[in-house]
Amino acid sequence: MMAGARCPRCGAGTGTGSSFCPYCGAQLGQALGQPLGQPMAQPMGQTMGTSYNMPSGQGRIVPQLSTNAYIIDQKILAIRDTFAVKDRSGNLLAYVKQQLLSFGPKFWYEDTNGQKLGEIHGKVLTIRPTYEIYDAQGQMVAQVKKKIVSFLGEKWWMENASGQEIAKMKGNIWEHDYNIQDMSGQPIAQIHKKWVSVRDSYCIEILNTSIDPYMIISYAISLDHTEKKEKH
Repeated sequence: MMAGARCPRCGAGTGTGSSFCPYCGAQLGQALGQPLGQPMAQPMGQTMGTSYNMPSGQGRIVPQLSTNAYIIDQKILAIRDTFAVKDRSGNLLAYVKQQLLSFGPKFWYEDTNGQKLGEIHGKVLTIRPTYEIYDAQGQMVAQVKKKIVSFLGEKWWMENASGQEIAKMKGNIWEHDYNIQDMSGQPIAQIHKKWVSVRDSYCIEILNTSIDPYMIISYAISLDHTEKKEKH
């Protein structure tokens, strides 16, 4: 995006470096040099999936999550934290719901028929925010962790089940943009939190189609829960 550009949906000034409008969440032009919603010409995740054991597009943990862009909307007036996972057209794909009574925060994914698809467990006896990501069979596939002290925005990273670091995320606290990269610095995905919304709402763009969207959406849920906890 060029400086001074405006969102085609709401007309707000969009600034630079983001693929989403900071006000209404509409997708914009191009992201990180890639055509919007299109896969990278040579997905780094093909190597990443082999070398770093990152679940890849050839075996989705949640088959319903198979597109390049998602909207994560929190439901209003729900008795528990509940998020609707939608595609870019607004079609409902899945839910993420928080367990009401648990030792530490727990979320589960379910499809539109109520079938459980996976879980996120927040650890409580740790010095840093840490979340474990599980598949439908109860097998831990990854962990996401937040750096305790960071002077240049929020920093998170992801480890595989063996504890090997496989991805890193840096956040722009002013623009609510979070960029996820593999360990070689290649872009994987972008998470953007809408500025103007009556509920928490995130836009997610997958820049590398060999990466399982389930992992990136779990990143966003972990980020949201930690942000709320730190505000209280």
